[in-house]
Amino acid sequence: MHELIYFAGPGYAEPTRFCLEISGVPWKNTVVDWDGFQALKESGDLPWGYLPILKTPQGTIAESNALMRYAAALAGIEPEDLFVRGKVDEILDLIQGWRADFTPTFYIENLDEKIAARKALFADGAKIDLGIKDLESLIEASSTGWIADTEDMTLADVKAFLNTFMMFSGQFDGIEKSMLKPYPALLKYHDFVANDARVKSYYNGEDETRWVFKPNAFSDA
Repeated sequence: MHELIYFAGPGYAEPTRFCLEISGVPWKNTVVDWDGFQALKESGDLPWGYLPILKTPQGTIAESNALMRYAAALAGIEPEDLFVRGKVDEILDLIQGWRADFTPTFYIENLDEKIAARKALFADGAKIDLGIKDLESLIEASSTGWIADTEDMTLADVKAFLNTFMMFSGQFDGIEKSMLKPYPALLKYHDFVANDARVKSYYNGEDETRWVFKPNAFSDA
């Protein structure tokens, strides 16, 4: 039995959760609150002091990127061809690069300043605007619909889909779904991935943040 431990929200664990679900292996989704996190930390169960962690039959794995790659391998969506796998990893790093610019906004205490800083990242030519346009260039160049131009979903799609659209779920002050209007290729990609049977099956429930992963979530954006 594999056990993924994290907070209730999608956050850093969502790609791993999804990959575990489609892998078909037995797994447990353990949700903790802040007190539960502190208890795990004090008990020494967190290798580097952070969540998420994944408990496997062979031991515990930490760090979200390591977790999602492990889970993707279990799910059989890691390409066997080394070049293709390298291109998938390239896209993962591309996404990680521009998303890193979003993180500092969490440390801005003044709400108006926080909102202004986040909106500035989406201005024409700013970091997130350019990052999304990079994704759109990959989407438009794909002959299959999948972002790495593969025959089926890869971890690049899991991360691109989940991490990108999670930003527009309403949980982040200053980020609204109307901000997706300038990115038609990205919205088309959302429809493509959200209607994949594996995605539809996993996100078929009601959730205050995960609605963004459902078909037609941004039809009025």
